Amino acid sequence: PAQVVAGIIGMILVIIGGVVLARVGLDSLTGDTTAVFGFEHTALMGLIDVIAGLFFLGAAASSAVRGTMIGLSMAAIGFGAIVAIEPGAFNSGLGGASELGVFYIIIGAVGLLAAWAFPTRVVDHVATTDDGATVVTS
Repeated sequence: PAQVVAGIIGMILVIIGGVVLARVGLDSLTGDTTAVFGFEHTALMGLIDVIAGLFFLGAAASSAVRGTMIGLSMAAIGFGAIVAIEPGAFNSGLGGASELGVFYIIIGAVGLLAAWAFPTRVVDHVATTDDGATVVTS
């Protein structure tokens, strides 16, 4: 289940970032802004969304999803808290106000809850051969 949550978070971020980049282009990373899902974004914020989304998608494809999700989620919460506390410092560069920070805090909280609620388990398969030998595979 944590892999599914990581995949959903990754897809949401990649889609948001892709729409932003399609609308404003890469001519100026911090010039033009566009609203996607109610959040103002510059091209720089669109790139951040795409990169963060790709990291979450990588976590979804990994068997070590729990540790990766915890790290990515903590980074998202930290980034979101900084943007939410000081939106004026990032408004011209990222385009979003404190709502963008709250969005990243929520993304991080959902990721943390999924990582803690659904720990990754490795199951060993034990089989006995005809001659009585025990074989353990992971």
